[in-house]
Amino acid sequence: MSRFDGKVGIITGAASGIGKEIALRFAAEGGIPVIADLNLDAADAAARELKAKGSDAFAVAMNVADEAAVEKGVTDTMAKYGRIDVLVSNAGIQIVKPIVDFRSPNGSDCWLSISTARF
Repeated sequence: MSRFDGKVGIITGAASGIGKEIALRFAAEGGIPVIADLNLDAADAAARELKAKGSDAFAVAMNVADEAAVEKGVTDTMAKYGRIDVLVSNAGIQIVKPIVDFRSPNGSDCWLSISTARF
């Protein structure tokens, strides 16, 4: 028995990079990773890769700075699996200027939006 056998875990930012590696390891430990990412096509590709290795996986579009997007991803996951056992809050952004100078496209304080996202 692996430590995450049958556990459903939402992993944000999991279509690539560290998030994808977390999803791969979670699956290797028996978990069912939900690949939550801004890029649904990339999330789908990561889920297909995991399925090709014999794991269950599910992709959802999720912008962690958008509460409605988070709620939809959680709702879709609950509809498919009936539960969420683990959350890995991995999503992030790379900023090449002081964080206090960064604004999201709608003009809001992006750092505050990411820091206070509710799951």
